Amino acid sequence: MQLEKPDFVELLHLLAPDFKARVANNQIAVNAQIGKGYCWAEKLPSGITILVSDTCLKESVVVERPEGEEHYFTLQFNEEAADETDVATKPRRNVEEFESFVKLSHTLIPETFVFPKTKRLRSVKFFFNKEHLSTLVGKQAFEEVLSQYFPVVMSTENLEPIATEYRVMLDDLWTDKLNQPLRLNYIQNRVLLLLEKYIVKLYERRDLKGKKVKRSDDETLRLMKVEALLVKNFAVAPPTIDELSRISAMSPTKLKNDFKALYGLPIYEYYQKNRILKAKSLLVLAKYTIKEVGIRVGYSNLSHFANTFKKEFGYLPSEIAAKDGVLVYSK
Repeated sequence: MQLEKPDFVELLHLLAPDFKARVANNQIAVNAQIGKGYCWAEKLPSGITILVSDTCLKESVVVERPEGEEHYFTLQFNEEAADETDVATKPRRNVEEFESFVKLSHTLIPETFVFPKTKRLRSVKFFFNKEHLSTLVGKQAFEEVLSQYFPVVMSTENLEPIATEYRVMLDDLWTDKLNQPLRLNYIQNRVLLLLEKYIVKLYERRDLKGKKVKRSDDETLRLMKVEALLVKNFAVAPPTIDELSRISAMSPTKLKNDFKALYGLPIYEYYQKNRILKAKSLLVLAKYTIKEVGIRVGYSNLSHFANTFKKEFGYLPSEIAAKDGVLVYSK
């Protein structure tokens, strides 16, 4: 299968036959014969096109995007996730290899999009061009980003970690029933915030000469695996430092120092931050009771869950229904 144009709405229609599904309102549900999950796509008011998917397939589906003449960038967020249909009953944490990452690419370079078999993959992908970038960051910053930062990232083909800030916005998009008022504007707001956060992190990781932080690519990948393991399944206790040390092939001291340098928080503070953010995203969906959400993120004590939630957000889980279900982010 080939995607000839930088248009994820078109890709949705290309995927439909392989998923044995019919496109309705720019959305498809994976046929049970093929696996499970959904994909939806939109062309936003700015012209950006986005594809959001959450799939677990019996056989892989591969999409080739050949080199194109139109100049567009692709930013994609891929997360291998635990299957929440049985996450609360799993007795132990699976430590098989899996990855969660952010990747920037350009249409002048061929690319392959994979919807893997036997693994649940959640993904957000969007095409944007130089005009979108210039409008977002301003002309002066645009020239710097385009000349110093993007080329370095794309030439090395390095994958970046999915940080906490990303997950808050990604969880808003990873749903097959996004029925917000002004839906397209709501989606576009999240997309532009994701792009903005990505650029901010480029600035944080590199000095004015565009030099990389002193950490090998292999070490970064090992830290990304540690992070992915931490946030994969909140229904079970997190791995110990010794377990994470073995998985990452790093000493406990190096692991703790390097993890904090890459993700901005100590390991278990990071775990707790993502855990409570996951709880909030589940509550906003209004699909589960407070008790069910607490169990899904590993709290057996409802009072402890409520107090931790209030400490983080300033209000109780029971009060979230009055918040209208729309999360607002400060820049």
